[in-house]
Amino acid sequence: MGTNKALLLVNNEPLLIRVKNLLEPFCNTIAVSGQNTDYENLNIGMVPDLFDGCGPVSGILSSLKHSITNWNLLVSVDTPFVNEELLQLLISQIGQYDCIVPKHEGGIEPLIGLYSRQILPQLEEAINHGDYKLQRILSKLNTCYVDCNFLIKKYPRLFFNVNHPVDYNSI
Repeated sequence: MGTNKALLLVNNEPLLIRVKNLLEPFCNTIAVSGQNTDYENLNIGMVPDLFDGCGPVSGILSSLKHSITNWNLLVSVDTPFVNEELLQLLISQIGQYDCIVPKHEGGIEPLIGLYSRQILPQLEEAINHGDYKLQRILSKLNTCYVDCNFLIKKYPRLFFNVNHPVDYNSI
């Protein structure tokens, strides 16, 4: 992208603040994974990655270690159209699972979901073995994949991800 996606404005609001506002009704504590001094004025907690160069799995592990709750709702900052209906659907599936993530015809969305702290040993083991592919890790856990095709029909851009300037310009 060439810039910090979390600070990109959508409707005059940084993406990070959009996600924070979305999560507030569902979460007692909200923090951003990573340690970026650009966020210091945004009044949001930060959780530094415990492992460098491991991708999102390190952010998830670090966030779960930092958390004091068993279940943790994680939402990627670069998905501006994630909504309350999706989060409520995921939360409604809490049960005897390790993780709850959305799936649809295009695949799974592991950077939006509920993660239990009980997976910390498996995440640490994966990182220690150099396995940073989140989809492979999820396949080894008791993961609930929640079918979200009906939500995509309602909200076609629900899982839209801002990765390139052309993506951002299309918002």
